[in-house]
Amino acid sequence: MTTDSEFGVGAQVWVRSTASGDSASGDSSPWDGEPTGIIVRSGGSAINAVWGSAAVGGRIWVIAFDEPATTVDGDGPFDSAQVNERFLELAPPYQE
Repeated sequence: MTTDSEFGVGAQVWVRSTASGDSASGDSSPWDGEPTGIIVRSGGSAINAVWGSAAVGGRIWVIAFDEPATTVDGDGPFDSAQVNERFLELAPPYQE
């Protein structure tokens, strides 16, 4: 699991299908196909937000997707969206 200091504007990320460190709980992302993108700004924080059937908190980031993304419900495509940090994972560093 990543620490809070690793996420920030300009970080390349992908949106996981389940929450980080939480694959057994069934806490699923609303985004189809684990889209990738770049964090373009902070989206604030979700304090006691309801996600599915569980109350969760955490930081929200605005992600500019590499390719337009759709939700698992078929909404979209979206060029960018607010995504809870719990569904983000940093892309591996570039190596030449």
